[in-house]
Amino acid sequence: MGQAALLIAALGAGCVTPGGGGTALFNGTDLDGWEITDFAGGGAIEVKDGEIHVAMGELISGINLAHENIPRTNYELSAEAMKLDGNDFFCGLTFPVDDTFASFIPGGWGGTVVGLSSIDGMDAAENETATFKNFENNRWYRFRVRVTPVKIQCWVDDEMVVDLLLEDRGIALRAGPIELSVPIGITSFQTVSRIRNVRLQPIQP
Repeated sequence: MGQAALLIAALGAGCVTPGGGGTALFNGTDLDGWEITDFAGGGAIEVKDGEIHVAMGELISGINLAHENIPRTNYELSAEAMKLDGNDFFCGLTFPVDDTFASFIPGGWGGTVVGLSSIDGMDAAENETATFKNFENNRWYRFRVRVTPVKIQCWVDDEMVVDLLLEDRGIALRAGPIELSVPIGITSFQTVSRIRNVRLQPIQP
C-alpha cells in the first residue's frame, strides 16, 4: 500500500487530525492512491509540473481513489482546476454522501451549468441546485464540497453555489459511466484540464 493509501486509510479510521486545509490526496509527483478510471475513450492522464494533466477524451476522462476507506459525512473535499480547451465540465467531483454518492458538476451542459447530480432522479441541469457561471480558459478555480448529515454545500472560489438540505431527498449518481468514479473521483467531459491541490478535511458535526 502506498503512502497516500496509508494516509487515507488512517484518516477514514479517525486516526489522523490534519491541519492546514486537510490531508493532501494528490502528492504532486504521481498518482499514488489513485487509478485512472476505465472510461471508454477517456483521454490520457499524466502528472507533470505538480499537476494532473487530463487530455480531451471522446466523452469522460478522469481518475478515482483506489480504495474505499474514507469519511462518508462530516468532511470537505476540495481541488483546484484549470480548463485549457473544451466547452464542458473540467473538474467534476464525485463524493460520498452517507451510504450513497453524488457529483458536483462545474461547467456542464455546454460549459455554464453548475450543480449536483442527481437529486430525486434529476441531473444538475434539471434540479434546484442548477446555476449558471462562465468559466474562463487558462484560469485556476478552487472547488470545494462540504458534506454533513444535514446538507451538501459547494463553493466556486469563495462563492457558495449549492446549499442543499438532505432531509427527504433522493441522492444518487447519474446512471452511467460516472458510477465508475466512486468513492472519490475527478472527471472532465471533452475538455483539456489541469488539476492540483486535491485535499480532504474532516470537519466537526
